[in-house]
Amino acid sequence: MKHVLAFCLLAISFRLSSAIKLPQNPDPQPLKWWQSDIIYQIYPRSHQDSDGDGVGDLKGIESRLDHFVELGIGSVWISPIYQSPMKDFGYDISNFTNIEPTFGTLDDFRSLSDAMKERGLKLIMDFVPNHSSDMHAWFNKSIHSEGKYKDYYVWKDPKGYDAEGNPIPPANWVNHFGGSSFEWNEIRQQFYLHQFVKEQPDLNYENPEVMKEMLAAMKFWLDAGVDGFRMDAVQTLFEDQRFLDEPVNPDRPANSIPSDHKYWKHIYTINQPKVIDALVEFRKLIDIYTLADGKERCMMTEAYLDTLEELLPYYGTKENPAAHFPFNFDLIVYANGSSGATTFANIIDEWYLKKPEGATVNWLVGNHDNFRIGSRYGEDAIDKMNMLIMLLPGSVVTYYGEEIGMVDNVISWEDTVDPWGCNAGPDRYSLFSRDPERCPMQWSAEDNAGFSTANKTWLPVHPNHKQLNVEAQKNTTGESHLKVYKRLSDLRKTEAWQFGGLEAKTTNDGEIYGYSRIFNNQGFLFLGSFSNQTVTVNATQEFEGIPSTATVYTTNVGFEPETAIGSSISTSSIVVGAKHSIIVAF
Repeated sequence: MKHVLAFCLLAISFRLSSAIKLPQNPDPQPLKWWQSDIIYQIYPRSHQDSDGDGVGDLKGIESRLDHFVELGIGSVWISPIYQSPMKDFGYDISNFTNIEPTFGTLDDFRSLSDAMKERGLKLIMDFVPNHSSDMHAWFNKSIHSEGKYKDYYVWKDPKGYDAEGNPIPPANWVNHFGGSSFEWNEIRQQFYLHQFVKEQPDLNYENPEVMKEMLAAMKFWLDAGVDGFRMDAVQTLFEDQRFLDEPVNPDRPANSIPSDHKYWKHIYTINQPKVIDALVEFRKLIDIYTLADGKERCMMTEAYLDTLEELLPYYGTKENPAAHFPFNFDLIVYANGSSGATTFANIIDEWYLKKPEGATVNWLVGNHDNFRIGSRYGEDAIDKMNMLIMLLPGSVVTYYGEEIGMVDNVISWEDTVDPWGCNAGPDRYSLFSRDPERCPMQWSAEDNAGFSTANKTWLPVHPNHKQLNVEAQKNTTGESHLKVYKRLSDLRKTEAWQFGGLEAKTTNDGEIYGYSRIFNNQGFLFLGSFSNQTVTVNATQEFEGIPSTATVYTTNVGFEPETAIGSSISTSSIVVGAKHSIIVAF
């Protein structure tokens, strides 16, 4: 799903509170790994190329595992590596239980899994339940109505025929990448549904055999030692069986056209009631493995929905749990570089106030479908946004490169490969393409940023890699995004983060968003400025339990006024430069 923030800001109007206070845990118990670990997302094509073909692979990932250990990252989520024709770069799967040769082999996967276990790292795989590739054996059998495969996919007769005798799609449904969701098949003489590209036919979950097949695929990877799954695009698992036309979206973007997905209100194709039932079935299998050996497995879900009220049911219930947590995209959808402190306060407050009792909130500000932090919020906000999400109570996800502050690359039409951008054409591709945020990881100042020895990489390496890379930020005598990130990772391991209370609010007439985390009189305070001028905060007046002096734990790179890390400052007058951020500990 792509770049939705600019069109949903009006939805923020119902968020009214601007402060929240949660008590410290009175009976602290160790957190589950999926609650406490930093979960790091790898886009495998862009992480590390081991064989010089310009595309990242499993051996490349294995060669970089020590990077995660050094940063204190506990879990690695790998975007799809299954066998695939790569029409949607791995999300079109032709075999759910094998590895795409571009990335390696099953033996390479086992080697990676073993190497991760040796380092204490958890392995999370992307799981894509909504659709397969049109090159999957199931689809070929379904085209020919073979046995049980006849209804493995969503097939529909035409609504009628036009004057030229061409079949008319059964409904006006538009897929996420633009154009009709229905593709005519000459052999079967029916349309099949595809909510993404036409090479990704939707599986038919009205057929219980499909669920059995997908559970078997999930079991294959659980048996292979996988610790958890990120469930892709689960909001599209079911469709209204009446196949009615969808209405025009009253909040559609001004520049949208009828072939765009956002032009329509998807009341018949997204978030249908049976979705939660399917997630409960997937969760039951995962929990069986957890109960069998006592090793916790995790299921996290992706669903872009309009409101928090629509998303909360994805947790399931106490009796029938679904996701351990649904991804929280609010800091992508409802906030951008022009958002003030109150916007962030309202988003954060609402999650803690409305989440089910005992549920874990998830925080993230970037992924493979959305512009990078520095490009969306501004480069001066990179450290601030990492501070903001990494120290709130809850799970956190980091998209590769966020630890060094990578920004979007400028991708020409000629270099565009993302189907969403390609389908939009040369005049509109930049509105939809996800290529800018998927460019190769910047490891060093070498050619291709140390990512590959190829003459040409699958997407261009950002030209700023000569200055912005892991090696440079690790070895500098000064401050760097990487060093700030490592300090944040270390702070998550303290009792104050794991068990501390939360007091979060806006201060200084909405120019500052800050929060404290305190456990047994020890803790830290985060202050992030959304002002264009220097602000002085009296933290002892604004927050409870703050001592008169504290130690500067970390600041954003280039913090003003210059403040040495480790120095003692008065908490009654903490000076924060324009758009800057600071954490003090006590």
